[in-house]
Amino acid sequence: MVVELSTERTVTEALFMTFQLAGEGPKIYEEVMVPLWFGRWAEALIDQLSLRSSERVLDVACGTGVTTRLTKTKVGPGGKVDGLDINAPMLAQAKELAGDLDIAWIESDVCDIDLPSESYDVILSQHGYHYFPDKPQALREFLRLLAPGGRLGFSIWDGHSPYTSAICAAVEHHISSEIARKQRSQRETPSANELKSQMSAQGFSDVVVYRQELMIDVPPASEFVPLHLRSMPIAAAFTELPEDAQNALINEVAESLADYVQGNRLVYPDAVHVAIGFK
Repeated sequence: MVVELSTERTVTEALFMTFQLAGEGPKIYEEVMVPLWFGRWAEALIDQLSLRSSERVLDVACGTGVTTRLTKTKVGPGGKVDGLDINAPMLAQAKELAGDLDIAWIESDVCDIDLPSESYDVILSQHGYHYFPDKPQALREFLRLLAPGGRLGFSIWDGHSPYTSAICAAVEHHISSEIARKQRSQRETPSANELKSQMSAQGFSDVVVYRQELMIDVPPASEFVPLHLRSMPIAAAFTELPEDAQNALINEVAESLADYVQGNRLVYPDAVHVAIGFK
């Protein structure tokens, strides 16, 4: 995503507003983060939207396509599903994973989608909204693309979980405060009231915001932390650390989360806000 800078913001701050993966990042993201994190949130989001067969759906910031694929199974062969993302490597992974599913993949910025007005009945986005460079413009674009009576639904994190708090603290201690700020920014999201106001201000009606909480169950820190960080935009900063520094970071996370160990797993609460509005 391209971010226009004001005089008060620096290039470094702008980088915190992106989620770009390269190299092995998209593959690790799909194989590790999707089944443990994003696949579960995708199901929860789709349940809230009550998708119907034959609806036309656009999945914005689709990443490797977990929500897009689930959406296609809901709307069936008579439905139309498109996945949109600015990140070409993520879209390449999404296309490969979709196999024979009839899904169109679109590489585009969310603020200027070159598609006809009223093209969709539903627009959805999982964990993408807080990265949009111009949220009002993106919302206006979504409203333009929706047919009358269509609905927009998206989920974003409700702040930090115990796990992400521990990760960010360890990154700050063992890598740098700048890299930690970049990692923390992924969870610095609008409040429920802010979401409702932002959507209403751009013309969406009957806006509601739900809070969803899940218990997340992942492998122990020794296994999960290196996989998680290698699937993030800060992957290089972690992998370039000496082995002893990597181990120190992982051990700090493990110690911070000792109260969340159940057997040989980390089990902790996490939450999102789901915002839904109508045209």
